[in-house]
Amino acid sequence: MARKVFGGSLKVAMEQTLPSEDSSPPRTSPTVARAQASVLEEDRHATRLLDPGLIRMSPVMDRIDPGEGLDDLIASIREHGQKVPVLVRRLPDGTFEIVYGRRRLLACRDLGQKVRATVMEMTDEEALIAQGVENNARQDPSFIERALFVAGIIRELGKTDETRRNAQTIAYRALQIDESLVSRMNRIATGIPIDLIRAIGPAHGSGRRVWEALCKLCEADPERARAIAAAIPRDLPGPARLDAAIARLRVPGKVTPEPPPDDRIRMVRRGNRITLDVDPALTPEVEAALRTFIASLLDRGQDESALTQPGTSGI
Repeated sequence: MARKVFGGSLKVAMEQTLPSEDSSPPRTSPTVARAQASVLEEDRHATRLLDPGLIRMSPVMDRIDPGEGLDDLIASIREHGQKVPVLVRRLPDGTFEIVYGRRRLLACRDLGQKVRATVMEMTDEEALIAQGVENNARQDPSFIERALFVAGIIRELGKTDETRRNAQTIAYRALQIDESLVSRMNRIATGIPIDLIRAIGPAHGSGRRVWEALCKLCEADPERARAIAAAIPRDLPGPARLDAAIARLRVPGKVTPEPPPDDRIRMVRRGNRITLDVDPALTPEVEAALRTFIASLLDRGQDESALTQPGTSGI
């Protein structure tokens, strides 16, 4: 649009400023400056067809599996074309990096066609904020996907103590969440092995508390947490997989093992009759122990009976 508006005036302005052999270097006229700025601005926001092979993925993931359910999108683009462009930023080496629209990019790659993209000059921080804001608006990311996005921002931009604070600020600006939640989400996303997260999936509908419970179990036994990833049933819905992971990691209560059988004393019960078959060497001790136990049992029964009689007290 800008080139159409300024095309004629740019040509006239350039002709007006052609230097003569004996003249001093000309100053750029306001018309030229305005035209150049417009051309640059158009280039910054240009929409064009790009080779998908020239576009690399963002280093910060916002979906656990961007290829999930891609068949419908591929069919739609094949039939109707790509209606909404992706957003990419230009990199110093001449290639591009996706800011948002990864699924559309993957669909065009699968179809072997060029992808319609808006090209912008953006810093790392600007790209991540745009990625977070757009994805929150276009899709329904689950809690763990949002947490992974927070962790990715801190990993990429917060490599030092000085930059970590800035990375946290970018994370809560990108997701539009409370700043106090950023550190908790980062801990959850980094405390659970990524293989286990992938095995569970997005688990839409499962909130922070249940993921936090899983994180604590993983932190208590990291090796076991990594080992159970392969055992999570893939035929279950996401929330059920999450529950299964928690159940597998919970430490069962201590169970007192039953003593091994001892042939020196055998006990058989039939109705109200109990028969003991005791080794002769142990018979005197068993008999004494039984008499003491029975006397104590009968005395305790009399005391309890007295407490239930009207007009008595237990003192």
